[in-house]
Amino acid sequence: MPPYTRTRTGCFTCREDGYKCDEQKPHCGRCLRLGKTCKGYGVRLKWHTIETPTSTTTTTKKSSSSPRKKSRKSPGTACTAANTATCTNANTSPTSQTSTASSPRSLLAIKRSSSSPSPVSYMPSDVSLDDRRLLDHWASLATVISMGAGNSGEENPFLVHLTPMIMQSEALRAVVCSMAASHLAVLRGNDRSLHTVSLQQRLRAASALRQTIEFSDAEPTLAAILMLQVSDRLFATDTRIDHLAGAKAVVAKRGKFADWTSSRAEFLLSLCYYHDVLSSISRGTSPLFEFDDSLPVEGLASMLELTKLLRLVSQISGLVGMRGSPEALDARGCEIEEALGSVPEPSGEAEAEMDAVAHTTAAYKHAAFIYLYRAWRNIGAPHPLTRAHIEKTLHHLGCVPSSAPIISAHVWPTWTAGCEAIHPDLRRFVLERFDQMYEARHFPSLVRTKSDIQDVWLAKDAQRELSGVDNVDCIKVILQQRQREADLA
Repeated sequence: MPPYTRTRTGCFTCREDGYKCDEQKPHCGRCLRLGKTCKGYGVRLKWHTIETPTSTTTTTKKSSSSPRKKSRKSPGTACTAANTATCTNANTSPTSQTSTASSPRSLLAIKRSSSSPSPVSYMPSDVSLDDRRLLDHWASLATVISMGAGNSGEENPFLVHLTPMIMQSEALRAVVCSMAASHLAVLRGNDRSLHTVSLQQRLRAASALRQTIEFSDAEPTLAAILMLQVSDRLFATDTRIDHLAGAKAVVAKRGKFADWTSSRAEFLLSLCYYHDVLSSISRGTSPLFEFDDSLPVEGLASMLELTKLLRLVSQISGLVGMRGSPEALDARGCEIEEALGSVPEPSGEAEAEMDAVAHTTAAYKHAAFIYLYRAWRNIGAPHPLTRAHIEKTLHHLGCVPSSAPIISAHVWPTWTAGCEAIHPDLRRFVLERFDQMYEARHFPSLVRTKSDIQDVWLAKDAQRELSGVDNVDCIKVILQQRQREADLA
Protein backbone atom coordinates (compact mmCIF):
# COMPACT_ATOMS: atom_id res chain seq x y z
CA MET A 1 0.00 0.00 0.00
CA PRO A 2 1.43 3.41 -0.93
CA PRO A 3 2.19 5.74 1.99
CA TYR A 4 -0.54 8.19 2.97
CA THR A 5 0.15 11.69 1.70
CA ARG A 6 -1.52 14.58 3.41
CA THR A 7 -2.96 17.15 1.02
CA ARG A 8 -3.18 20.85 1.72
CA THR A 9 -5.78 21.87 -0.80
CA GLY A 10 -8.89 22.01 1.39
CA CYS A 11 -10.42 25.15 2.82
CA PHE A 12 -8.58 26.76 5.73
CA THR A 13 -11.43 26.02 8.16
CA CYS A 14 -11.34 22.25 7.52
CA ARG A 15 -7.53 22.23 7.61
CA GLU A 16 -7.53 24.00 10.97
CA ASP A 17 -10.18 21.59 12.31
CA GLY A 18 -8.29 18.57 10.97
CA TYR A 19 -11.16 17.30 8.79
CA LYS A 20 -11.25 16.27 5.15
CA CYS A 21 -12.71 18.98 2.92
CA ASP A 22 -14.88 18.33 -0.13
CA GLU A 23 -13.37 21.50 -1.70
CA GLN A 24 -16.63 22.87 -3.06
CA LYS A 25 -16.34 26.53 -4.04
CA PRO A 26 -16.82 29.24 -3.02
CA HIS A 27 -17.76 27.52 0.30
CA CYS A 28 -17.17 23.87 1.15
CA GLY A 29 -20.05 21.53 2.00
CA ARG A 30 -18.86 20.76 5.53
CA CYS A 31 -18.74 24.43 6.51
CA LEU A 32 -22.19 25.05 5.04
CA ARG A 33 -23.62 21.97 6.79
CA LEU A 34 -22.20 22.96 10.18
CA GLY A 35 -22.90 26.67 9.80
CA LYS A 36 -19.20 27.51 10.02
CA THR A 37 -17.45 30.39 8.29
CA CYS A 38 -15.58 28.88 5.36
CA LYS A 39 -12.24 30.71 5.24
CA GLY A 40 -11.61 29.84 1.61
CA TYR A 41 -8.71 28.36 -0.31
CA GLY A 42 -5.38 29.41 -1.75
CA VAL A 43 -2.19 30.45 -0.03
CA ARG A 44 -1.55 32.33 3.18
CA LEU A 45 1.08 34.78 4.19
CA LYS A 46 2.52 33.78 7.54
CA TRP A 47 4.93 35.77 9.68
CA HIS A 48 8.10 34.24 11.10
CA THR A 49 10.50 36.21 13.27
CA ILE A 50 14.25 35.87 12.88
CA GLU A 51 16.22 37.14 15.85
CA THR A 52 19.48 38.96 15.26
CA PRO A 53 22.32 37.19 17.12
CA THR A 54 24.59 39.06 19.52
CA SER A 55 27.54 37.22 18.07
CA THR A 56 28.30 34.60 15.46
CA THR A 57 29.29 32.12 18.16
CA THR A 58 25.99 32.27 20.02
CA THR A 59 24.03 31.94 16.81
CA THR A 60 26.01 28.88 15.78
CA LYS A 61 25.40 27.34 19.18
CA LYS A 62 21.69 28.08 18.93
CA SER A 63 21.36 26.55 15.48
CA SER A 64 23.26 23.39 16.41
CA SER A 65 21.09 22.86 19.46
CA SER A 66 17.88 23.08 17.43
CA PRO A 67 18.28 20.56 14.60
CA ARG A 68 14.55 19.97 14.47
CA LYS A 69 13.69 23.55 13.57
CA LYS A 70 16.43 23.62 10.98
CA SER A 71 15.24 20.42 9.32
CA ARG A 72 11.71 21.77 8.97
CA LYS A 73 12.77 24.66 6.74
CA SER A 74 11.29 24.31 3.29
CA PRO A 75 13.62 24.67 0.30
CA GLY A 76 13.58 27.94 -1.55
CA THR A 77 15.34 31.27 -1.64
CA ALA A 78 15.44 34.17 0.76
CA CYS A 79 15.94 37.61 -0.78
CA THR A 80 16.79 40.61 1.36
CA ALA A 81 15.79 43.60 -0.70
CA ALA A 82 15.97 46.21 2.05
CA ASN A 83 19.75 46.66 1.87
CA THR A 84 21.00 44.02 -0.54
CA ALA A 85 19.92 42.07 -3.58
CA THR A 86 21.73 38.92 -2.46
CA CYS A 87 19.78 35.66 -2.55
CA THR A 88 20.85 32.74 -0.37
CA ASN A 89 19.61 29.18 -0.24
CA ALA A 90 16.99 28.68 2.45
CA ASN A 91 18.59 25.38 3.46
CA THR A 92 21.66 27.20 4.79
CA SER A 93 21.99 27.56 8.51
CA PRO A 94 20.32 30.40 10.41
CA THR A 95 23.82 31.76 11.06
CA SER A 96 24.51 32.41 7.40
CA GLN A 97 21.15 34.14 6.96
CA THR A 98 20.95 36.24 10.10
CA SER A 99 24.58 37.27 10.36
CA THR A 100 24.11 39.54 7.31
CA ALA A 101 21.24 41.39 8.95
CA SER A 102 21.98 44.60 10.79
CA SER A 103 18.72 44.66 12.75
CA PRO A 104 15.88 42.28 13.68
CA ARG A 105 13.65 41.51 10.74
CA SER A 106 10.43 39.62 10.19
CA LEU A 107 10.11 36.97 7.57
CA LEU A 108 7.07 37.00 5.31
CA ALA A 109 6.63 33.57 3.76
CA ILE A 110 4.18 32.69 1.02
CA LYS A 111 2.88 29.29 2.07
CA ARG A 112 2.27 26.97 -0.86
CA SER A 113 1.71 23.27 -1.40
CA SER A 114 4.46 20.97 -0.18
CA SER A 115 5.39 20.13 -3.77
CA SER A 116 6.76 23.60 -4.50
CA PRO A 117 9.33 25.78 -2.76
CA SER A 118 8.24 28.58 -0.46
CA PRO A 119 9.81 31.87 -1.57
CA VAL A 120 10.29 34.29 1.30
CA SER A 121 10.86 38.01 1.66
CA TYR A 122 12.17 40.06 4.55
CA MET A 123 9.84 42.69 5.97
CA PRO A 124 11.28 45.57 8.01
CA SER A 125 10.85 45.09 11.75
CA ASP A 126 9.18 48.49 12.14
CA VAL A 127 6.01 47.18 10.47
CA SER A 128 3.30 47.37 13.13
CA LEU A 129 1.38 44.37 14.40
CA ASP A 130 -1.84 45.80 12.94
CA ASP A 131 -0.22 46.08 9.51
CA ARG A 132 1.05 42.52 9.74
CA ARG A 133 -2.45 41.29 10.49
CA LEU A 134 -3.74 43.09 7.43
CA LEU A 135 -0.90 41.75 5.29
CA ASP A 136 -1.83 38.24 6.42
CA HIS A 137 -5.02 38.74 4.38
CA TRP A 138 -3.09 39.78 1.27
CA ALA A 139 -2.80 36.24 -0.13
CA SER A 140 -6.54 35.64 0.10
CA LEU A 141 -7.25 39.05 -1.41
CA ALA A 142 -4.78 38.56 -4.26
CA THR A 143 -6.51 35.26 -5.08
CA VAL A 144 -9.83 36.98 -5.82
CA ILE A 145 -8.22 39.96 -7.58
CA SER A 146 -6.21 37.99 -10.13
CA MET A 147 -8.10 36.80 -13.19
CA GLY A 148 -5.47 34.33 -14.33
CA ALA A 149 -4.08 32.68 -11.20
CA GLY A 150 -4.46 28.93 -11.44
CA ASN A 151 -4.97 28.81 -15.22
CA SER A 152 -2.81 26.00 -16.61
CA GLY A 153 -1.00 25.79 -13.28
CA GLU A 154 0.17 29.42 -13.42
CA GLU A 155 1.12 31.13 -10.18
CA ASN A 156 -0.69 34.20 -8.90
CA PRO A 157 1.20 37.13 -10.49
CA PHE A 158 0.01 39.56 -7.80
CA LEU A 159 1.74 37.46 -5.15
CA VAL A 160 4.79 36.76 -7.29
CA HIS A 161 5.44 40.37 -8.34
CA LEU A 162 3.84 42.63 -5.72
CA THR A 163 4.65 40.84 -2.47
CA PRO A 164 8.44 41.39 -2.76
CA MET A 165 7.82 45.09 -3.45
CA ILE A 166 5.76 45.54 -0.28
CA MET A 167 8.98 45.72 1.73
CA GLN A 168 10.50 48.29 -0.65
CA SER A 169 7.63 50.75 -0.79
CA GLU A 170 5.76 52.19 2.17
CA ALA A 171 3.15 53.53 -0.27
CA LEU A 172 2.48 50.09 -1.76
CA ARG A 173 2.39 48.51 1.69
CA ALA A 174 -0.18 51.06 2.84
CA VAL A 175 -2.33 50.53 -0.27
CA VAL A 176 -2.31 46.76 0.24
CA CYS A 177 -3.18 47.21 3.92
CA SER A 178 -6.01 49.57 2.96
CA MET A 179 -7.43 47.06 0.49
CA ALA A 180 -7.11 44.23 3.00
CA ALA A 181 -8.95 46.28 5.64
CA SER A 182 -11.74 47.11 3.17
CA HIS A 183 -12.14 43.49 2.15
CA LEU A 184 -12.09 42.24 5.74
CA ALA A 185 -14.68 44.88 6.63
CA VAL A 186 -17.04 43.40 4.04
CA LEU A 187 -16.34 39.83 5.14
CA ARG A 188 -17.09 40.81 8.74
CA GLY A 189 -20.48 42.33 8.10
CA ASN A 190 -19.46 45.85 7.07
CA ASP A 191 -17.20 46.47 10.08
CA ARG A 192 -16.98 50.27 10.51
CA SER A 193 -13.73 50.19 12.44
CA LEU A 194 -12.03 48.37 9.57
CA HIS A 195 -13.42 50.89 7.09
CA THR A 196 -11.80 53.60 9.22
CA VAL A 197 -8.51 51.69 9.17
CA SER A 198 -8.77 51.39 5.39
CA LEU A 199 -9.20 55.15 5.01
CA GLN A 200 -6.26 55.85 7.33
CA GLN A 201 -4.04 53.48 5.34
CA ARG A 202 -5.13 55.08 2.10
CA LEU A 203 -4.20 58.54 3.37
CA ARG A 204 -0.86 57.13 4.48
CA ALA A 205 -0.28 55.71 1.00
CA ALA A 206 -1.07 59.05 -0.65
CA SER A 207 1.30 60.86 1.71
CA ALA A 208 4.10 58.35 1.08
CA LEU A 209 3.64 58.67 -2.68
CA ARG A 210 3.85 62.46 -2.56
CA GLN A 211 7.09 62.30 -0.58
CA THR A 212 8.84 59.66 -2.67
CA ILE A 213 7.45 59.80 -6.20
CA GLU A 214 10.24 62.06 -7.50
CA PHE A 215 13.16 59.87 -6.47
CA SER A 216 11.90 56.36 -5.72
CA ASP A 217 12.20 53.31 -7.97
CA ALA A 218 9.65 53.49 -10.78
CA GLU A 219 8.29 49.95 -10.42
CA PRO A 220 7.17 50.07 -6.74
CA THR A 221 5.77 53.56 -7.37
CA LEU A 222 3.82 52.37 -10.41
CA ALA A 223 2.63 49.34 -8.43
CA ALA A 224 1.28 51.58 -5.65
CA ILE A 225 -0.54 53.83 -8.14
CA LEU A 226 -2.06 50.87 -9.97
CA MET A 227 -3.24 49.26 -6.75
CA LEU A 228 -4.93 52.55 -5.84
CA GLN A 229 -6.72 52.30 -9.20
CA VAL A 230 -7.70 48.68 -8.49
CA SER A 231 -8.86 49.63 -5.00
CA ASP A 232 -11.04 52.46 -6.32
CA ARG A 233 -12.72 50.11 -8.75
CA LEU A 234 -13.22 47.06 -6.52
CA PHE A 235 -14.26 48.87 -3.36
CA ALA A 236 -16.36 51.54 -5.12
CA THR A 237 -14.28 54.42 -3.75
CA ASP A 238 -15.25 57.64 -5.50
CA THR A 239 -12.02 59.59 -5.08
CA ARG A 240 -12.29 61.15 -8.57
CA ILE A 241 -8.50 60.89 -8.79
CA ASP A 242 -7.07 59.97 -12.19
CA HIS A 243 -4.60 57.31 -11.08
CA LEU A 244 -3.99 56.16 -14.65
CA ALA A 245 -2.74 59.62 -15.63
CA GLY A 246 -0.28 59.33 -12.74
CA ALA A 247 0.72 55.87 -13.94
CA LYS A 248 1.36 57.21 -17.43
CA ALA A 249 3.57 59.97 -16.00
CA VAL A 250 5.65 57.41 -14.08
CA VAL A 251 6.05 55.26 -17.20
CA ALA A 252 7.02 58.28 -19.31
CA LYS A 253 9.52 59.51 -16.72
CA ARG A 254 11.36 56.19 -16.72
CA GLY A 255 11.71 56.34 -20.47
CA LYS A 256 10.63 54.39 -23.49
CA PHE A 257 8.71 51.14 -23.14
CA ALA A 258 11.81 49.20 -24.17
CA ASP A 259 13.23 49.98 -20.72
CA TRP A 260 10.42 48.02 -19.04
CA THR A 261 11.74 44.57 -19.82
CA SER A 262 11.64 42.59 -16.57
CA SER A 263 8.74 40.21 -15.94
CA ARG A 264 7.66 42.45 -13.06
CA ALA A 265 7.69 45.55 -15.27
CA GLU A 266 5.73 43.78 -17.98
CA PHE A 267 3.17 42.63 -15.40
CA LEU A 268 2.70 46.23 -14.27
CA LEU A 269 2.42 47.55 -17.83
CA SER A 270 -0.17 44.89 -18.65
CA LEU A 271 -2.25 46.10 -15.69
CA CYS A 272 -1.91 49.67 -17.02
CA TYR A 273 -3.28 48.62 -20.39
CA TYR A 274 -6.11 46.53 -18.94
CA HIS A 275 -7.41 49.17 -16.54
CA ASP A 276 -6.88 51.92 -19.11
CA VAL A 277 -9.15 50.11 -21.57
CA LEU A 278 -11.88 49.56 -18.98
CA SER A 279 -11.63 53.15 -17.75
CA SER A 280 -11.84 54.48 -21.30
CA ILE A 281 -15.16 52.65 -21.64
CA SER A 282 -16.53 53.96 -18.34
CA ARG A 283 -15.30 57.52 -19.08
CA GLY A 284 -16.52 57.52 -22.67
CA THR A 285 -13.10 58.71 -23.87
CA SER A 286 -10.11 57.42 -25.80
CA PRO A 287 -7.50 55.35 -23.88
CA LEU A 288 -4.47 57.10 -22.37
CA PHE A 289 -2.02 54.37 -23.34
CA GLU A 290 -1.26 52.90 -26.73
CA PHE A 291 -2.24 49.28 -26.17
CA ASP A 292 0.50 46.67 -26.62
CA ASP A 293 -1.01 43.21 -27.04
CA SER A 294 2.41 41.54 -26.92
CA LEU A 295 2.15 41.82 -23.11
CA PRO A 296 -0.59 39.41 -21.99
CA VAL A 297 -2.84 40.56 -19.15
CA GLU A 298 -1.15 39.94 -15.78
CA GLY A 299 1.87 38.62 -17.69
CA LEU A 300 0.20 35.21 -18.08
CA ALA A 301 0.53 33.23 -21.31
CA SER A 302 -2.99 31.83 -20.88
CA MET A 303 -4.38 35.36 -21.27
CA LEU A 304 -2.76 36.13 -24.64
CA GLU A 305 -5.87 35.62 -26.81
CA LEU A 306 -7.98 37.67 -24.41
CA THR A 307 -5.34 40.41 -24.56
CA LYS A 308 -5.59 40.57 -28.35
CA LEU A 309 -9.32 41.15 -28.02
CA LEU A 310 -8.72 43.89 -25.46
CA ARG A 311 -6.61 45.69 -28.06
CA LEU A 312 -9.65 45.74 -30.37
CA VAL A 313 -11.79 47.02 -27.49
CA SER A 314 -9.28 49.84 -26.97
CA GLN A 315 -9.61 50.70 -30.67
CA ILE A 316 -13.39 50.92 -30.27
CA SER A 317 -12.86 53.38 -27.42
CA GLY A 318 -10.65 55.32 -29.82
CA LEU A 319 -13.68 55.86 -32.07
CA VAL A 320 -15.26 57.98 -29.33
CA GLY A 321 -12.68 60.74 -29.63
CA MET A 322 -11.88 60.22 -33.31
CA ARG A 323 -11.78 63.37 -35.40
CA GLY A 324 -12.35 63.43 -39.11
CA SER A 325 -15.05 62.98 -41.71
CA PRO A 326 -18.01 60.61 -41.23
CA GLU A 327 -16.53 58.53 -44.03
CA ALA A 328 -13.27 58.11 -42.13
CA LEU A 329 -15.14 57.11 -38.97
CA ASP A 330 -17.23 54.62 -40.93
CA ALA A 331 -14.16 53.13 -42.56
CA ARG A 332 -12.48 52.70 -39.17
CA GLY A 333 -15.60 51.07 -37.75
CA CYS A 334 -15.66 48.63 -40.67
CA GLU A 335 -12.01 47.74 -40.05
CA ILE A 336 -12.66 46.91 -36.40
CA GLU A 337 -15.81 44.97 -37.28
CA GLU A 338 -13.85 42.89 -39.78
CA ALA A 339 -11.06 42.28 -37.25
CA LEU A 340 -13.55 41.09 -34.63
CA GLY A 341 -15.22 38.84 -37.17
CA SER A 342 -11.89 37.19 -37.96
CA VAL A 343 -11.34 36.12 -34.32
CA PRO A 344 -11.81 32.33 -34.34
CA GLU A 345 -14.49 30.84 -32.12
CA PRO A 346 -15.10 27.10 -31.63
CA SER A 347 -18.61 25.83 -32.28
CA GLY A 348 -20.49 22.55 -32.14
CA GLU A 349 -18.52 19.69 -30.58
CA ALA A 350 -15.39 21.85 -30.36
CA GLU A 351 -17.19 24.20 -27.98
CA ALA A 352 -17.47 21.39 -25.43
CA GLU A 353 -13.67 21.38 -25.21
CA MET A 354 -13.42 25.08 -24.36
CA ASP A 355 -12.05 25.96 -20.94
CA ALA A 356 -13.00 28.94 -18.75
CA VAL A 357 -10.47 31.26 -20.42
CA ALA A 358 -11.65 30.31 -23.92
CA HIS A 359 -15.29 30.94 -22.99
CA THR A 360 -14.30 34.29 -21.47
CA THR A 361 -12.41 35.23 -24.63
CA ALA A 362 -15.48 34.37 -26.73
CA ALA A 363 -17.66 36.45 -24.38
CA TYR A 364 -15.28 39.41 -24.83
CA LYS A 365 -15.52 39.04 -28.60
CA HIS A 366 -19.32 39.32 -28.62
CA ALA A 367 -19.33 42.05 -25.97
CA ALA A 368 -16.89 43.97 -28.18
CA PHE A 369 -19.38 43.75 -31.05
CA ILE A 370 -22.09 45.21 -28.78
CA TYR A 371 -19.75 48.01 -27.71
CA LEU A 372 -18.72 48.67 -31.32
CA TYR A 373 -22.27 49.03 -32.61
CA ARG A 374 -23.14 51.40 -29.74
CA ALA A 375 -19.98 53.55 -30.16
CA TRP A 376 -19.98 53.48 -33.96
CA ARG A 377 -23.64 53.42 -35.01
CA ASN A 378 -25.41 54.15 -31.70
CA ILE A 379 -27.59 51.06 -31.99
CA GLY A 380 -28.46 48.49 -29.35
CA ALA A 381 -31.22 46.03 -28.58
CA PRO A 382 -33.72 45.22 -29.98
CA HIS A 383 -31.67 45.61 -33.16
CA PRO A 384 -30.99 42.05 -34.45
CA LEU A 385 -27.25 42.71 -34.80
CA THR A 386 -26.92 43.50 -31.11
CA ARG A 387 -29.45 40.94 -29.89
CA ALA A 388 -27.51 38.00 -31.32
CA HIS A 389 -24.30 39.11 -29.63
CA ILE A 390 -26.09 39.66 -26.30
CA GLU A 391 -27.25 36.06 -26.24
CA LYS A 392 -23.84 34.70 -27.23
CA THR A 393 -22.01 36.83 -24.66
CA LEU A 394 -24.23 35.65 -21.82
CA HIS A 395 -24.10 32.06 -23.08
CA HIS A 396 -20.31 31.94 -22.87
CA LEU A 397 -20.26 33.68 -19.49
CA GLY A 398 -22.73 31.12 -18.18
CA CYS A 399 -20.37 28.31 -19.19
CA VAL A 400 -17.78 29.54 -16.67
CA PRO A 401 -18.27 28.50 -13.03
CA SER A 402 -18.41 31.44 -10.62
CA SER A 403 -15.54 29.87 -8.64
CA ALA A 404 -13.10 30.14 -11.59
CA PRO A 405 -10.34 32.78 -11.23
CA ILE A 406 -11.19 34.22 -14.65
CA ILE A 407 -14.52 35.38 -13.21
CA SER A 408 -12.56 38.48 -12.13
CA ALA A 409 -12.57 39.53 -15.79
CA HIS A 410 -16.32 39.07 -16.28
CA VAL A 411 -17.66 42.40 -15.05
CA TRP A 412 -17.29 44.29 -18.33
CA PRO A 413 -18.83 41.69 -20.68
CA THR A 414 -21.64 41.02 -18.17
CA TRP A 415 -22.30 44.76 -17.92
CA THR A 416 -22.15 45.29 -21.70
CA ALA A 417 -24.50 42.45 -22.60
CA GLY A 418 -26.61 42.88 -19.48
CA CYS A 419 -27.39 46.55 -20.07
CA GLU A 420 -28.64 45.79 -23.59
CA ALA A 421 -30.65 42.70 -22.56
CA ILE A 422 -34.42 42.99 -22.91
CA HIS A 423 -35.79 39.48 -22.36
CA PRO A 424 -36.72 38.85 -18.69
CA ASP A 425 -34.81 35.55 -18.60
CA LEU A 426 -31.61 37.21 -19.76
CA ARG A 427 -32.01 40.02 -17.25
CA ARG A 428 -32.63 37.50 -14.49
CA PHE A 429 -29.46 35.66 -15.46
CA VAL A 430 -27.44 38.90 -15.30
CA LEU A 431 -28.68 39.73 -11.79
CA GLU A 432 -28.03 36.19 -10.58
CA ARG A 433 -24.58 36.29 -12.12
CA PHE A 434 -23.64 39.42 -10.22
CA ASP A 435 -24.88 37.79 -7.02
CA GLN A 436 -22.66 34.77 -7.75
CA MET A 437 -19.64 36.95 -8.50
CA TYR A 438 -20.16 38.84 -5.26
CA GLU A 439 -20.47 35.60 -3.29
CA ALA A 440 -17.16 34.44 -4.76
CA ARG A 441 -15.24 37.73 -4.36
CA HIS A 442 -17.08 40.06 -1.93
CA PHE A 443 -16.27 43.34 -3.65
CA PRO A 444 -18.72 46.25 -3.10
CA SER A 445 -18.35 47.32 -6.73
CA LEU A 446 -20.27 44.22 -7.82
CA VAL A 447 -23.28 45.25 -5.74
CA ARG A 448 -23.11 48.78 -7.14
CA THR A 449 -22.74 47.60 -10.75
CA LYS A 450 -25.77 45.35 -10.36
CA SER A 451 -27.75 48.38 -9.18
CA ASP A 452 -26.38 50.49 -12.05
CA ILE A 453 -27.59 47.95 -14.60
CA GLN A 454 -31.09 48.11 -13.15
CA ASP A 455 -31.01 51.92 -13.49
CA VAL A 456 -29.94 51.53 -17.12
CA TRP A 457 -32.85 49.16 -17.75
CA LEU A 458 -35.31 51.72 -16.37
CA ALA A 459 -33.90 54.41 -18.67
CA LYS A 460 -33.90 52.14 -21.72
CA ASP A 461 -37.40 50.79 -21.11
CA ALA A 462 -38.76 54.32 -20.68
CA GLN A 463 -37.10 55.43 -23.93
CA ARG A 464 -38.49 52.46 -25.87
CA GLU A 465 -42.00 53.06 -24.54
CA LEU A 466 -41.75 56.73 -25.47
CA SER A 467 -40.28 56.48 -28.97
CA GLY A 468 -40.07 52.80 -29.82
CA VAL A 469 -36.32 53.23 -30.34
CA ASP A 470 -33.44 52.57 -27.94
CA ASN A 471 -30.73 55.19 -28.34
CA VAL A 472 -29.73 55.24 -24.67
CA ASP A 473 -25.99 54.93 -24.02
CA CYS A 474 -25.49 52.78 -20.89
CA ILE A 475 -22.31 54.57 -19.82
CA LYS A 476 -23.88 58.01 -20.17
CA VAL A 477 -26.79 56.97 -17.94
CA ILE A 478 -24.37 56.39 -15.04
CA LEU A 479 -22.22 59.44 -15.83
CA GLN A 480 -25.28 61.70 -15.88
CA GLN A 481 -27.41 60.15 -13.14
CA ARG A 482 -24.69 59.12 -10.70
CA GLN A 483 -22.02 61.70 -11.59
CA ARG A 484 -19.38 58.98 -11.62
CA GLU A 485 -17.98 56.24 -13.81
CA ALA A 486 -19.35 52.71 -13.94
CA ASP A 487 -17.28 50.08 -12.11
CA LEU A 488 -16.16 47.72 -14.88
CA ALA A 489 -13.06 46.09 -13.31
